[in-house]
Amino acid sequence: MNDKVTITTNSQIWNRDAAVARLGGNEGLLNRIVEMFLAQIKEKQHALHEGVKAQDAESIRFHSHSMKGASGDVGADALREKASSIEIQAKQANLENIEEELVALDALIADTVNAMQKL
Repeated sequence: MNDKVTITTNSQIWNRDAAVARLGGNEGLLNRIVEMFLAQIKEKQHALHEGVKAQDAESIRFHSHSMKGASGDVGADALREKASSIEIQAKQANLENIEEELVALDALIADTVNAMQKL
C-alpha cells in the first residue's frame, strides 16, 4: 500500500494575472514581491534539502510550509501545491518518498524562477 500524498495539478507555473489581481492590480508591488521571492527561494530550497538529508520531519514541515507561503504570495501555484504536499507528508512523518518529492519540487523551482526571470 502506498501512503504517498500526491496532488495532481494543472496549476500554472506562475499565475501572474491572479497574483496581480490579489494585489489590487498593483504590478509594481508584485514586481517587488517577485524580487524578494527570487532572492529567497534558493535559501529556502537549501534549508529544505538539509531537512530531507537529516530525515527531520519537523524541519521538512517548517521549510516546506515557508516555501508554500512564499509561493502563494507570488502566484507560483504549482510550486505552492507541491510544497503543500511535502508539508502534509512531513506532518504525518511519512518520509518514505520524500526524496522523490524533493526532486519534483526542485524542477518546479527551476521552472518557476525561469518564468519569473522572463518578466
